[in-house]
Amino acid sequence: MVIELKEDKLADYMSAERLLVVVSVDWCGSCKKIKPKLYEIDDKFTIVIIDGERHLRSMKFLPGKTSSYPRLGYYEKGYYIGDVSQVDVHNGLKNKEI
Repeated sequence: MVIELKEDKLADYMSAERLLVVVSVDWCGSCKKIKPKLYEIDDKFTIVIIDGERHLRSMKFLPGKTSSYPRLGYYEKGYYIGDVSQVDVHNGLKNKEI
């Protein structure tokens, strides 16, 4: 399931069993390329796409600074596990897991 946040409410999804938070911005070419691939990931993941320039409260759930886009943070049951790369997402599509 992919959710593109319209409001700054990432907290509503933090309790998901497996959550991938994708920080994207409109001007990012790589963000545009990865977005269609996110819709191919197995439904056992909840994927939330947030705008890195508009959803500032939601950005606080990701530790450290976001220095490049897209940034992908992986959580299990509300706990931050770590960032994943675009390559991880691509390879995960083949194995149906990240």
